[in-house]
Amino acid sequence: MFHQFKLIRNLFVVLLLFTATGATSFAQQVNVETWSRVEIDISNTSFSGNPFELEVDAVFTHQSSGDSLRLPGYYSGNNIWTISFMPTKQGEWDYITESTDVDLNSVSGTVSASASNRQGLLAPDPTNSKKWRFANGDYVLPIALRMEFFSEPATAQEFSAAADFMNQNNLLLMETRLLEEYGQFGGRFDFIFDGDWTNHEFDLQIWDQMQERMDSLAARGLGAHIMFYSDDGGKPGWSGASNTERLVIRYVVARLAAYPIVIFNSGIDIAEYRSQADVDFWAAELQSIDPYDHPVSSRHGGGSGAIVASSQTFDSRGDRTARISVIRSNYQSASIPVSQDDAWGENRGSHPEKDHRPEDIRRAAWKCLVSGGVGFLMRGGGDGLSVTGFYSIKQVASDLESEQWLRYVNPFISSDLENNLGQMEPVDNIASGSGVYALATPDASSIVVLQIGPNDRYDNGARDITIDLNSQNGTWSSTWFDPRSGNKINNSALQGGDVTTLQSPSADDWILLLKNGSSPVAPLPPTDLTAE
Repeated sequence: MFHQFKLIRNLFVVLLLFTATGATSFAQQVNVETWSRVEIDISNTSFSGNPFELEVDAVFTHQSSGDSLRLPGYYSGNNIWTISFMPTKQGEWDYITESTDVDLNSVSGTVSASASNRQGLLAPDPTNSKKWRFANGDYVLPIALRMEFFSEPATAQEFSAAADFMNQNNLLLMETRLLEEYGQFGGRFDFIFDGDWTNHEFDLQIWDQMQERMDSLAARGLGAHIMFYSDDGGKPGWSGASNTERLVIRYVVARLAAYPIVIFNSGIDIAEYRSQADVDFWAAELQSIDPYDHPVSSRHGGGSGAIVASSQTFDSRGDRTARISVIRSNYQSASIPVSQDDAWGENRGSHPEKDHRPEDIRRAAWKCLVSGGVGFLMRGGGDGLSVTGFYSIKQVASDLESEQWLRYVNPFISSDLENNLGQMEPVDNIASGSGVYALATPDASSIVVLQIGPNDRYDNGARDITIDLNSQNGTWSSTWFDPRSGNKINNSALQGGDVTTLQSPSADDWILLLKNGSSPVAPLPPTDLTAE
């Protein structure tokens, strides 16, 4: 019944259902905004064999630029194969399908893309490969919550409420595992396939639910951190670089690539059952069929071993610490963006090495910022269903305590830093003191200083901050930013050629923002992250 409803919906909403016979189609034009997903459905009643193993691709070509994107299709039930497409530019996109099956081959049409206000693909910044940035907009510090939203039962209304909560608090990503490790939900350990995985029949009901939830996230400018595999009871039954793994990778990309905010990760503790060659295969195979080049990594550090995909495009760290020395080292040693994935759990007493109080989480976020712009992922503690380390869809708003402070981090980056984060790097010669760390543009026209304060579990400090502008010229405005409230306190201007010692407004963590009034802030240049 669910898939019958989907078929009827597609007919009336008109995301283009083909009653294709051979190489013909209605060739209708579909309208969609840039960075939004559109479905193109093709009917095929003459196929034989396992429909999930019957492949179809579509090549989309932008008429004015000639840019092309090749996307895999997927079987979506009821004799329908679907191709999900996300235009990256305005204008007309012509497409034509390719398949060994005659009914799926040479189906053509046009997608017309209009402008949207979406920020576009989350990816490494082309001008500074260590920074996270949206293709059409701001630099960002990706903050993720571990939520088993692929497999956890919840109504559409309950998920919408969770997505609203994320959006209201500037929490960008939900992390989910496609192989759920504990069997909480109906005792199942495998949610990818319907029944025995050797039959290669995907569970359409849960994948359609996943897509509806991804649509809900995308509509709010949010996305997902996708962990393919887990460890222990959740590890896959199939071997690396096998036909089953190829099929899984293809199906995941076909279903999820046409969303702008998606991060792909091989999963936790992958070194326990996969070789370096297996992980390299996983990443290379995924990248070969994802035309949007979503960020790809294999988590390492902590309990995950040392295996890293050779072609990874972000560095997923499992280090179980919130010490700023470790965060800075991870950023400075990488040539790609970094995300601390599994370092922090809020009130997670079962894992003392990553058991953070909410105020420790607040300070950890600002440590990530002044370390250069490091993303991070949080686990739940002991409330409700989060006892196993994730935040429940139904209870995240009541379980999570630190969102009241995390909401200020990314608005600070886009507004108060005026998106200078792309130029800023950690510095040691401008600000000093106990628990004092700074980030600055090369010309020191914009400086942000974190005073950690004396109450952090991992890094303690005092109230005094010494600012050394002895080698600089000009006048700097100085503003105290309160990370607990988002309020600002104007401070006296600082002069180039001087060394000044300031005291933070209270014995707690504070942010000091310095701006050189004689150095205008350069506007953020547009970028084009369209895959060729």
